[in-house]
Amino acid sequence: MSMPLTGARVRLGLLGPLQVVRGDGPVAITAPKHRAVLAILAINAGRPVSAERLTEELWQGSEPAFARKTVQGYVWRLRKVVGDVLRTHAGSYELDGDAPETDAARFERLLEDGRRALRERRPERARASLEAALALWRGPALADVPATPVVRGHADRLEEARLLAVEAALEADIELGATAAALPRLRELTRAHPLRESLHALLMLGLYRSGRQAEALAVYGGLRATLVSEHGLEPTPAVRDLHRRILAADPALTRAPLS
Repeated sequence: MSMPLTGARVRLGLLGPLQVVRGDGPVAITAPKHRAVLAILAINAGRPVSAERLTEELWQGSEPAFARKTVQGYVWRLRKVVGDVLRTHAGSYELDGDAPETDAARFERLLEDGRRALRERRPERARASLEAALALWRGPALADVPATPVVRGHADRLEEARLLAVEAALEADIELGATAAALPRLRELTRAHPLRESLHALLMLGLYRSGRQAEALAVYGGLRATLVSEHGLEPTPAVRDLHRRILAADPALTRAPLS
């Protein structure tokens, strides 16, 4: 790690291995605990994180004798990369809430824009925003950062948001009539997430709009059997209503959005 250029713009990537990019190009942070500290501060951007909390995250009950001094050293080295956006308070550290920019913040803005466009029945706008959101991903979230409790929890939340984006993009495809492209991916996702009812509902709708009513009903039957056998639950009212409408060949399903 080396000194940044004066006034260099810093960007952080969380959607994949931890990435630091500044005005003069990418910067490698090779020490795992340095990556963990930067990731924790980025996750809590705009909020101070105490030295005690950082030591708990990094060593989880087995802190070395000079853990606090060690953390100070990590922060000192990180400030040489990201500059004065990393601030030191009395016994705590804080990454500026507005800078550096993160790909995760941009992803979340694009995801919200895409989902809002779907609610407003603007599938073209939704698809464009969601494609841009998903293009930001470089691999599993925070893939090369030690899995401290905070890092693990945030990575899980980002991965859930990623799945929401994929699901919303597939809904936009179906609304745009691109069911042939959406169906293979939906089959793959329902196998990977057998209890995720929203994915099954999209698959049912896509199959029905492709003229495959019997297959759509079979998807519902499989979902219901899984829910009842594993959890003793029926599908949600919305999914049951979709099943009823498919069974009745409701003509409105050929044009009405799912939600």
